[in-house]
Amino acid sequence: MERAEKNVYMTVKQEHEVRYTDSLGREITLYGELCVPERDGRSPAVILCHGFNGHYTDFLAECARWGRAGYVCYAFDFCGAQSGGKSTGRTAEDYTPMTMVEDVKAAFRDIAALPTVDPARIFLFGGSQGGLVVSLAAADEALRDRVAGLAMYFPAFSIPENWRGAPERQTPLMGYSIGEAYIRSVQELDPYAAIPAYPGDVCIVAGDMDTLVTGKTVERGVRAYGEERVALTIIPGAGHGFIGEALNTAVEKVLDFLKVHS
Repeated sequence: MERAEKNVYMTVKQEHEVRYTDSLGREITLYGELCVPERDGRSPAVILCHGFNGHYTDFLAECARWGRAGYVCYAFDFCGAQSGGKSTGRTAEDYTPMTMVEDVKAAFRDIAALPTVDPARIFLFGGSQGGLVVSLAAADEALRDRVAGLAMYFPAFSIPENWRGAPERQTPLMGYSIGEAYIRSVQELDPYAAIPAYPGDVCIVAGDMDTLVTGKTVERGVRAYGEERVALTIIPGAGHGFIGEALNTAVEKVLDFLKVHS
């Protein structure tokens, strides 16, 4: 239902689970939350993907703002990818960037089938490691011609480089232990070679004070896609994670991108 301000909608939040069988035969349940705008007909949608050891609650500001703008938003826990996550069927020893790509593909299929969603206008969004994952998912043959647009905060394309030469054993990192399968998988990845297979437009927002995803990493990603199809915003003074005015700027920059491509 449209309210007094043009294109501002009331939204309804609800729990939403995605169930599927992964490539190794594991029964996976992805737990997340849908934010659905009250409007007639089908809406465009955004699937939001958290970073390392993150949770579906990491993008509350994004879901609220984009939902009010008329977008169905679905944020979920990657399976096995965090402490205290609500998704089930995979453990820290099992998950890898490629199992996360499977999660994104399953979420995409599920969201595309919702009666409230226009399947031709589904966007992928991710932050940090989630940015790397959605870039790989968008390049996957199953999705590359279906993703309406790809948006990322400080995408961690450099993760494979960071892990090359590391011992293949369970390793604690940023409050969470990751297994040998993850380390082997990232060491085999070359994201800069893979991601250009996605033919659509890309939005990247990053901070010039980010020490984890540096300007060099972002620039390599932009070159991989081709500058002509990347809307790049560098926020002065922002680091790896946006707060305050930097967060407001990032949310609005992605929303501008969504509107242009919806």
